[in-house]
Amino acid sequence: MSVVYRTEFVPREQPDTLVIHCSDPKYQAHFQEFLHKGLGLDRYELIAVPGGPQFLTLVDYLPKFSWAGWRWVKFLVDVAKPVRAVLIAHENCRWYRDMRFGLGPEEQRVRPGRDLEKVRQSFRERFPGIEVECYQARLEKEHVVFENA
Repeated sequence: MSVVYRTEFVPREQPDTLVIHCSDPKYQAHFQEFLHKGLGLDRYELIAVPGGPQFLTLVDYLPKFSWAGWRWVKFLVDVAKPVRAVLIAHENCRWYRDMRFGLGPEEQRVRPGRDLEKVRQSFRERFPGIEVECYQARLEKEHVVFENA
């Protein structure tokens, strides 16, 4: 038996923010809560992939990933015309722990912040009219804390 679920369609204005974050399921609810309650975003364009914004830095290591990623970003910038981009990385990311990168524990800890800064700079060069905000999420006891990066 098939299941059909319907929601009411409510036409709204085009979102003015592009969000790029990791697709890690442990962080999804926290990302959404931060975007809605922390940043006051009701609607936004979204790209969620393993490692989040880091895929835009892979020009030397995985150039096809980087090329495709920047094409997705350009598409969303062209159609949605965002004035703001929000980039989110998080601690203990499975993407950074992957053996293909060969990163030690300390490098896994600091690399997401460095990659956010690389993406921020590249984003500003490619799309100078868009304000870029970067955040890092980390687990602290029973909470996920988001800090400016």
